[in-house]
Amino acid sequence: MENKKWEIVNGGVMVLGEKPESLSKHAFVSLTRGEGLNFAQLVINQVFTLLVMNQMKKTPGLLYAEVEGELKRGKGYGQTMTVWDGKTMPQLRNSGSHGFAMKFLGWVIHRKNTKTFYLTYKANGNIPTKDQATKILKNFGKYYDQEF
Repeated sequence: MENKKWEIVNGGVMVLGEKPESLSKHAFVSLTRGEGLNFAQLVINQVFTLLVMNQMKKTPGLLYAEVEGELKRGKGYGQTMTVWDGKTMPQLRNSGSHGFAMKFLGWVIHRKNTKTFYLTYKANGNIPTKDQATKILKNFGKYYDQEF
C-alpha cells in the first residue's frame, strides 16, 4: 500500500486503495466507530486519525481502508473500516501512531458522552458498504464502556 494515496470520495469518505473485487480466504475486516463526540473530542480524534492514516499507507497486508466522520448539532462520529489479507493488522494496531492513539484516545475519547464500537471478523469474500458497516458494528460489535 506504500504507493497508494488517500482520496476523498462519496461526500467526504477518505479511501485508501481500491475496493478488491475478490478476497483471499484469509482476508478479514476491522471496523471501529465512535459516536456522540463533542467538538473538542472530534478535533482530537481527527488529528490522531490523520497520523494513523499516514501509518496505514506503509503497513503490509492492508488491502483497503475507509475513514469517515461528521459533526451535526454539536455531536459527531468517526468510523474506520480496514480490510486485511492475513494477520498483519497487529503490526499497525500495536505500534507507531496507532499504538499511541489507542492509549491516548482511551483517556480523551471514551467518556460518558460517547459510544464506541469495535469489531474484527473474517471477510468471507464480502466488504460491507459504510452503511452496512455501521449496522454490523451496532448489532455485533464490542461496545467499549469505560468510566473515568
